Amino acid sequence: MCQKYPWTRRFFWRKELTNLKRTTLNTYFKFLADYQIPEVNKWGLNNQTNTIKFPNWSEILLLDLAWQPSDPLYTRFWSLELTGGFIDESNEIHNACIDILKTRIGRQKNKEYWLKPKLLETFNPDKGHIYERYYKPYKSATLPEYRMFIPALATDNPHLDENYITQLQRADEITRQRLLLGNFDYDDTPGKLFRWDEISDLFTNNVEDWDYYISADIARLWDDKTVIVVWRWLKAVHFVSYNWLTTDQTVERIKELEQKYNVSRYKIVIDSDWVGGGVADQLRWCVNFLNNWTPKKTQIPNSYANLKTQCYFELKQQMEKRTIRVEADGEVKESLQRELDNILVKDNLKEQKIRLESKEEMKKRLGNSPDYADAIMMRMYFVVANLEWWSDHTEIFTVDYSSELY
Repeated sequence: MCQKYPWTRRFFWRKELTNLKRTTLNTYFKFLADYQIPEVNKWGLNNQTNTIKFPNWSEILLLDLAWQPSDPLYTRFWSLELTGGFIDESNEIHNACIDILKTRIGRQKNKEYWLKPKLLETFNPDKGHIYERYYKPYKSATLPEYRMFIPALATDNPHLDENYITQLQRADEITRQRLLLGNFDYDDTPGKLFRWDEISDLFTNNVEDWDYYISADIARLWDDKTVIVVWRWLKAVHFVSYNWLTTDQTVERIKELEQKYNVSRYKIVIDSDWVGGGVADQLRWCVNFLNNWTPKKTQIPNSYANLKTQCYFELKQQMEKRTIRVEADGEVKESLQRELDNILVKDNLKEQKIRLESKEEMKKRLGNSPDYADAIMMRMYFVVANLEWWSDHTEIFTVDYSSELY
């Protein structure tokens, strides 16, 4: 395309420029040589400007798309005028960055040559934003007409060495499912807390159900959701989610569920970070949950960095033992599966405490906040705090509401 249309500008981009040159660019030059594309020697790479120049003044830009604290909104790309381009391993790129790039293509000689602005993204199976943008709508036949998903397996490539296929066949199950079979329900992201079989079984486990609980993750940003879950012991039986609710409206929704299911107020746990504190204040007597609170006492002293991490690991144990169940389907089930599959444990050797990836970090990678997963996780507070005995001893439990404790 660059050879055919003078003065056009395209790009090869990846998360890190170093990896781009070691992988994508290397493949590009190999492609030119293998197919004996003419004038290959004239298309030189300038390592100072990271640009491939063509004799007709067209060019290919090589840039990294990594998120930078000094440029959180990717303003460094706002003034670019591009014809089209290619993002390699787009699953590693923040979705907000891709949205900006889509506004920059179609601005360099497209009108003169009647060229549609096109963006090519390539990626391995992943549970991030590409799953939502491409694979999920492809699987359900709901891809918008302006977008196309082309699955390509290793066995589709006639140029691959047979030994590579053999190695994939002998690899571990996750690698074999992803890279050989193209299964998007498996990936090899380091530090994953939950196995996929645990997540899948979460919706079919046979568990006992006794009295009711409520856990609620309160939206703290406009693009987050407030998710409220009603439980029968460790069985999640009812989900509701809302956008753009005030604290007063959120309190009313929780009260409605409290009355409908006859839930004791001390069996309601509220995410009290940010605006959730206002909800908890209005409900009174409910349990406040703060992510960075000190963990409850465990057999391993000081093992968890905060209460949120401890509760997620308790959720992991319940899922391993198949003693917890979620009754959900459709969007709720798919969202919860995707969020749980993206909970990562951070490498904290210096701190020597177990810590999870922050909600902000996960949101950059996933494209949304883990609202459903957090709402499920908070139910574990009653387990780690040893408060489950209330369910069996309500006849002897009393609360002194005049106490300064409340």
